[in-house]
Amino acid sequence: MDKRGIYRRLRDKLSVAPSGVPDGDRFLEILEILFTPEEAELALIVPFGPASLSDIVKFSRIEESKAKKILTNMASKGLVYKFDLRGEAMFLLFSFETLYNYPFKYKDSDLDKNRLISLWREYFKKGWDHMPGYYMIPGRVLPVEEEIDPKGGALPHDLVYKYIDEAKYLAVGDCACRSIVQACDSPLETCIGVGYAAKFLVEQGLSRPIEKEEAKRIVKEAHDAGLVSIPNNAKDDIGIICHCCPCCCGQLGVATRLGRYELRPVGSFVSVVDKDLCIVCGSCVDVCPMKAISLEETAYADPEKCIGCGLCISSCSEGALSLVKRSPLPEVPNDIMDYTMKAVEAQGTAEEFIKELKIKKEE
Repeated sequence: MDKRGIYRRLRDKLSVAPSGVPDGDRFLEILEILFTPEEAELALIVPFGPASLSDIVKFSRIEESKAKKILTNMASKGLVYKFDLRGEAMFLLFSFETLYNYPFKYKDSDLDKNRLISLWREYFKKGWDHMPGYYMIPGRVLPVEEEIDPKGGALPHDLVYKYIDEAKYLAVGDCACRSIVQACDSPLETCIGVGYAAKFLVEQGLSRPIEKEEAKRIVKEAHDAGLVSIPNNAKDDIGIICHCCPCCCGQLGVATRLGRYELRPVGSFVSVVDKDLCIVCGSCVDVCPMKAISLEETAYADPEKCIGCGLCISSCSEGALSLVKRSPLPEVPNDIMDYTMKAVEAQGTAEEFIKELKIKKEE
């Protein structure tokens, strides 16, 4: 098979996973930067579900020591997930969402990051709505807990500190979106890994380990800097807590730049204004990342644009804003696999994706 054909097949494989892939030859060039030809060929074997090194070797017809070396290097670049199961090395292929993030934490100078940044920026300008029928949003919004009224009936998956307190491992690395787009001077080291995702990131040198108190401090400082806490769209096994800005984040930017508010991540809350307390100062308008607040006789938060981040609550000196439960509450998948299956069902690729969950022999 010719070199370009390998990358086309890899693009086709990635297109059936959650979020699909961008159209056109630009994405092929991205894949050529991320994957060497032999890595791309092996990625056609590695499934989206866990597979042992021995099974990958069996179906790839590559010598075990060579396959292990290739896969280990791919893990260090954030192209595959590597872990041990009862002493045996296991691997699975990452989807597009992760390929956008993890390689920018990779320190190897052989990766052409300047060209990669240029290509990703070009894609960023077009937005994240490249998949028709893609309606399962990959992230959701968590407000800083200090902004949630304890009488408001917050659920466990609404509480960012809960995830930190319960995490076995924690790590932090640079935000890939701000590293790529570079449209603001917001803090960079704000991408928090949670649980086994954090363990993987630290093992591959893609993030540094942190303790719970530092993680909470990063969350609070990010909030104070006007950033929004956005974990994976799942109740459990969230993996990552991003801290996002609309000028660099694809999930927020698709709404604010392209007007596709139906694709924005949301949380369980929405902002409301107490008209008797509002002095129409405009501080909430200035801080809202979603351009959801307007001024008339009083401030007004549009629930169709609000994401429930709570930044406006912190900005109001009069206490005129508060977070209340959104109705209806947004659907939150149980875990990453539940999200994944809902996402591929929404985009119409469930049948093809299921076939790629297990290793299959190349013809």
